[in-house]
Amino acid sequence: MSTPPVPPYAPQQAGQPEQAEPFEQPEPSEQTGPPDPFAVVADAVDGMREELASLGDQFRRRLLNDREARRSLDELHAALGHTREHAEGRTLQPLLYDLILLTDRVERQAGGDTGFAESITAELRTLLEKYGMTRVPVAPGPFDPAVQEAVGTVEAMSPEHAGEVAEVVRHGYRMGERVIRPQQVRVYTTP
Repeated sequence: MSTPPVPPYAPQQAGQPEQAEPFEQPEPSEQTGPPDPFAVVADAVDGMREELASLGDQFRRRLLNDREARRSLDELHAALGHTREHAEGRTLQPLLYDLILLTDRVERQAGGDTGFAESITAELRTLLEKYGMTRVPVAPGPFDPAVQEAVGTVEAMSPEHAGEVAEVVRHGYRMGERVIRPQQVRVYTTP
């Protein structure tokens, strides 16, 4: 036997399954009419505020990401430059050192024709400087172990000259701030 359908407004009887309440239509209010224009504008402004806040957050995140990417790129460029300089130094340095030795030999063997030897020496120094190799300047003053190597001593005429460079035996060279070959000097000592 089947049970008859229960109308939605009928009270529930015992033993029957619970049924969902029917959807009730709201009763028309007495103030029906066009929506309040201020409420519509306020809702639109609130929506625009939320959207603007969302766009501001996206912009800030994008700006931070761009800054981080630029910083990382700058670090990579710096590392690449350092690596390139290091690689160039490793490949060029032996050749430049050989040119330094050649310059020394030409200066020692100048003999009677000093004009020719000086010309070759000047060209070799120009070539060395082209690749960043410069001569340690010859300057009177105290011995500097950072760029000089003492290979001998000379007796000083007065005690105030003790520890100063007496003469340069062989020129020193540096590449940038790095000393490739120290300047060999004789130093004044006290008797």
